[in-house]
Amino acid sequence: MRVIAATALLLLGVAHVWATPEEMDRLHKVVEMKATSKLFKAECMTCHTDVPSHNPFGKDVAGAIKSKGGKGFTPAVWNSLAKLDSDQDGWSNAAEIKADTYPGNKNDFPAGSPDLVKADSGAVSETALVDQLVPKHSFHPVIIHFPIALFLFGTGLEILGWRKRDTGMRRAGWWALLFGTLATAVAVPTGIAALIRNGYGWQGPALIHAITAISATILMILTTLWRRKGELESKTYFALLVLTALAVGAAGHFGGQLVYGN
Repeated sequence: MRVIAATALLLLGVAHVWATPEEMDRLHKVVEMKATSKLFKAECMTCHTDVPSHNPFGKDVAGAIKSKGGKGFTPAVWNSLAKLDSDQDGWSNAAEIKADTYPGNKNDFPAGSPDLVKADSGAVSETALVDQLVPKHSFHPVIIHFPIALFLFGTGLEILGWRKRDTGMRRAGWWALLFGTLATAVAVPTGIAALIRNGYGWQGPALIHAITAISATILMILTTLWRRKGELESKTYFALLVLTALAVGAAGHFGGQLVYGN
């Protein structure tokens, strides 16, 4: 019995350390690695020196996966790894993956000047300076709470005020809807910037989030333009209001999945 238990624990440990083919496929997909690239053909050696030993990049990958809940190589994991320089050669992991050089081998790096630190002067490059001044999330996680909270709060006030025949409540609902919609003028550009700067690509969860967010924004604008005519009693208006609120909630949900995983 003890032998069986020990064997099971050993197998679990090996499974935890070794990357499965499925996990490697997820890495290839998330970083958008071409099948013809050197890194794609290297397979396990992208993260290992000799299985199960990890190279510097592999160690960072394992640590990032663990810090994100151990759900595998997700866009959120890559988001935390892309700006790092795992092998300390002056090039970020994202730049090395893009150039098809090993992010875990300091002797293999892209041509030209490093994107993080210039080898000659030690000065921070323009790209790195921008990332220091403006974080890669472009403040989107902070700003997006305003349109979501205001519009959903306004929806609640509109419906409750309509049911109670309370003009004051409906007026407050109107202002919440208005300012929630106006806030999308800042939330949408910062969201697009965050998607691009973090290298998510227009696919998978990022594409779903983008579609739901844009759809919700269009519905918010249409609903607010209709509501500005006054206190509406139309059932069609309230149906559109509820539909828009659901779209806003869905956009927020998929945005959360994009950052934190399932």
